[in-house]
Parts: sequence; structure tokens; C-alpha cells
Amino acid sequence: MCKRSAGYGFLHSSIIPYAMTPQETSSRPSLGDTVVRYLKLLVEDTRLSLAEKLTRLLSALAVCAIVIILATVAVVFITIGVSVALAPYLGPQWSLFIVAGVYVLLIAAILVFKSALVVNPIARFISRLILQPPVSHDKSYDQSTPVS
Repeated sequence: MCKRSAGYGFLHSSIIPYAMTPQETSSRPSLGDTVVRYLKLLVEDTRLSLAEKLTRLLSALAVCAIVIILATVAVVFITIGVSVALAPYLGPQWSLFIVAGVYVLLIAAILVFKSALVVNPIARFISRLILQPPVSHDKSYDQSTPVS
């Protein structure tokens, strides 16, 4: 603490040292306690973040599994319907071969465009899930300048 004179700022360079009493030193946490508390909070934050990300990932997997199951059932019924609709014109065997050929072409297209249709969307989802920065709702810490 510095000694002040009335209205004249600091007196020369006279500094009166402030000595802490034993009661004040015992009430303040030590640096080691603060570091330990910080590390515990960091571990807890990591656990909560991991739990949130795993919850989002598992819920996305569950939704995808349900959609895949329902889509499979729908495709089976659509396949049967198309085969039955084509049977009077082409015969039952040829209608089934044509529907199977459409599926073979669909599988070939998926294999050709595997990166764009399968790998990239999954990689984007997982990277967004893992590398998403925390969202701050407080505008006071935004130090960026608007571009006009």
C-alpha cells in the first residue's frame, strides 16, 4: 500500500510495506491448492464435455439405426410392389431381375461416389462434434472489429 497525501498524489516515493497477519495468510488459498482445484475443475469439464459429445454421437447413431431399419422395410415393400406391377408386362422372373439390376446399379454408384456420399459426411459430423468451439453468449469479450 502507498501513503497518499490529500489531493497531491503519491508522496515522493515513500511506500509503506503491507505485512500480512497470520490470520490473513491462513484464509487465502495457497498456489498449490489453487492449481489442484483448477486441475480438478479441468478434469470435471473434460468429463462433462465427453459425456455431452458421447450423448450426441450415440443419439445420432440411434436415430440413424431407426431410420435405416424403417427405410429397409419401406424399400422391401416398394421392391415387391414394383416387381408385382411389372410382372404382367414382362413376366415375374424378368420383373425381379430388373428390380435387382436397379439395386446393383445403386450399389455401384454408392461404391464409385463413396467418398462424397459416405466418408465426407461422417468425417464432417465427427469433426464438428469433437472440434466444436464453445459458444459464448457474452458479447463483452468479443474483441473483433466489424468490417465495413
